[in-house]
Amino acid sequence: MRFGRRPSRRPVSTAAGPIDSEGMIIPYDHAATFELTGRPGNIIQDVINVGSDGVFVAVAIGYGFEEQRARPINNPAPGFAPAPLNNPIATGNIRLGDLPLAAVIEGFRISPNPQLTSLVFGDQSRQSGATGDQPFNLKQLLAVDFIFDKILERVKAPQDISFFFSIVDSGSGREFQDQPAHNLASLGKSNGERPFRTLARPLSFLPGSTLRLQISERTEGARGALFIVLYGYKILGAAGCAEPIVRSWGLTSQGCPVETFGDADARAIPFDYVTTFDLTGRPGNIIEDEISVNVEGGFIATSVGYGLAAENRGVTVNRDVISTSNPSGNREVFNLADLKLLAFPSSALLDGVRLRPEFLRVASDGNGNLANQLPLEFANVIFERINRPEDVSFRYAIFDSGTGRELQNRPLNNIAGLGIANGDRPFKKLARPMSFLPRSTIRVQVEERFGRGTLFIAFQGYKLLDAMPRGGRR
Repeated sequence: MRFGRRPSRRPVSTAAGPIDSEGMIIPYDHAATFELTGRPGNIIQDVINVGSDGVFVAVAIGYGFEEQRARPINNPAPGFAPAPLNNPIATGNIRLGDLPLAAVIEGFRISPNPQLTSLVFGDQSRQSGATGDQPFNLKQLLAVDFIFDKILERVKAPQDISFFFSIVDSGSGREFQDQPAHNLASLGKSNGERPFRTLARPLSFLPGSTLRLQISERTEGARGALFIVLYGYKILGAAGCAEPIVRSWGLTSQGCPVETFGDADARAIPFDYVTTFDLTGRPGNIIEDEISVNVEGGFIATSVGYGLAAENRGVTVNRDVISTSNPSGNREVFNLADLKLLAFPSSALLDGVRLRPEFLRVASDGNGNLANQLPLEFANVIFERINRPEDVSFRYAIFDSGTGRELQNRPLNNIAGLGIANGDRPFKKLARPMSFLPRSTIRVQVEERFGRGTLFIAFQGYKLLDAMPRGGRR
């Protein structure tokens, strides 16, 4: 390309024509990931490599924390009945009083690891994705220490994290701050309850350049994967543009091809394409779904949203296995500490169970012990599942078959890429509208991390109608 001469504007695609990949603009996210260890002062680095297929323009930045909330219980409560830890016992015969009180209040679950659940439940179908309740295996085959170290887990409440970060662009050799920045000051809260921070000016990165990010941990005990995401768009086939031009780009390019799509006179209607996934609650489980774009005139996506339709959060306890007494003569009561795990549905134990916060006074005797004369009618109302829509965690990747391209450099954490899971955020607006050709498909891949239910991911935008093929007539 010669300076002083503006190249002709080159269309990328039409409603019925093939894609001209050179000069095409697609929304794109670049993410860096860091495995936090929970040791304040620990420094971690990651590098974002911009591909050689085009220029990347960043317009906003955000982040999310995929916390490892499960912790081994390790030690039973003081006074645990079978004192020798190597005594065999069935997991279903463990009582609530055998668990530390903090685990009952905060939440506990049976490990979702299929190899471990097969030791707890008699029906092996759970490990192949079945969601129904399974009977317990009541053979005393497991040592107590193995149950508390491996099978039973405490599920801690989500916590906000604190860290310092710095970003250096290798293309210019410049840092983007005068000293390491604090995450709350520069990016907002870690749970996604804020719009993604828009950069004061869009920042362009040449093909093959790198962006180095450094993290200094500050929160003790916070372990998991931290995602920092640069949101923007990629200009394909723009590798020949000179760096001074690339660095001066704003929201539109100057001196390089610009994307066009379809017929400007085509009718358009608001339209959402929705894909659904049945989350099983098994971390690492990968699910895929495809959306087939209409054949009429293509689809333009402008934003993305998501939500989890969780199952009933209540816990129905099997009263037939509860030992009751009737001291007052008018109502049956039971000792909450003697309630065995086999009284709970297996699906609830795999989701996680905890005492409802509003029933803590009723469920305790005021001395730090579980109530020993709890009315039987409370058995089905004092517990809840740890499966809230706002706690769902997963990684996702989006692939467009029309262009044959991924829309991110790696699978993204849902909070980092889309915002908080309970809907208390603006829908993520794509940096540039994404054009999907007629008859193309949008493939979405989800890797489960935490939560169970039906996950909905919606591509919001508009559908083109009666679009005119290139060189054609209506």
